[in-house]
Amino acid sequence: MDMQQKNQIYEIEEKNIKIARLASQAFNTGDISKVHEFVSPDYINRVSLGFAGIDDTSNISNQFRDIIKSRSSLKGPDEFIDTIKSLRDAFVDLHYEEHEIIACKDKVITFVTVSGKHVGNFFSIPPTGRNFTYEAVHVFRIVDNKIVEHSAVRDDLSFMMQLGLVCAATEEYESLFQAWKGSKSK
Repeated sequence: MDMQQKNQIYEIEEKNIKIARLASQAFNTGDISKVHEFVSPDYINRVSLGFAGIDDTSNISNQFRDIIKSRSSLKGPDEFIDTIKSLRDAFVDLHYEEHEIIACKDKVITFVTVSGKHVGNFFSIPPTGRNFTYEAVHVFRIVDNKIVEHSAVRDDLSFMMQLGLVCAATEEYESLFQAWKGSKSK
């Protein structure tokens, strides 16, 4: 690979970082007016596709069953916008703080801390009024200056603990569990 090719790849990676940051800005501000400029009509959110894998909904409330049905069929900017609206309705002061961002060709990886306060329904989970902070890694694939795919690895256990939805199986291990996850329930 010659220097010109390396420079082209570097320029693409820098542009892709800017595009991934537009996604974070949209989550932080709630401004969805430019989503169509950086999210492809073919966009797939691999995190939301988890809903599509739920075949047996007999033990799930009707409200959550409806959410599964509507979320599993969304893609493109509509999915991205729905995710922003859903999260911002559920969490006041929602903020994604970037700690690191790395690009390699068509992929951008961000390491963030997510924080907020649970004040609205979160996919059928009623508001707890609790603050939360957890870490996540988001992976974006970008083609032709638009995000076409998103996946994430989140610390959902810490998040659910802070919301008061899960705890250690026995009181004996609660303090160890809390310390291990660094939980700061408020």
